[in-house]
Amino acid sequence: MKIIQHFLIVLSLVLVVISCKKDETKSRTELLTGKYWITTAVTIDPAVNINGTLVTDIFAQEETCRQDDLQKFTTNGVYTFDEGASKCSANDPQTTNGIWSFNSDDTILSITDNGVTDSYTIISINSMTIVAKYSEVADYGSGAMTYTYTVTSQVH
Repeated sequence: MKIIQHFLIVLSLVLVVISCKKDETKSRTELLTGKYWITTAVTIDPAVNINGTLVTDIFAQEETCRQDDLQKFTTNGVYTFDEGASKCSANDPQTTNGIWSFNSDDTILSITDNGVTDSYTIISINSMTIVAKYSEVADYGSGAMTYTYTVTSQVH
């Protein structure tokens, strides 16, 4: 469940937008940190069969209570996941903290939360939008396959 939440958040961060000239002078850390991000899109490739329909738009399939989740990254490597205005379960904490980091060339964003690390390849990032991808082997009813998720997030 946390992987899907991370995926949705990162997918939201991954909307392709033309970079502003001033963004070109900022590091990826500067572009990512100090703001709340909300996932706005998550797609999957290849499509998955949901009730007889092939679906690539995973975000539209998520519960509304997951679509308002927020993520924040600080310059000191702290990652905060926030349930947003609506929580799927009243017993869930409003926020959880973990850690985040980029690899040496700032192309892979790794997030560790509750002892689980997920890594995302950054496709594009600017001051308002981040688009990232990750892959996993999963079985959605057609046998184990490698699926690639693209997550777009925007500043909230």
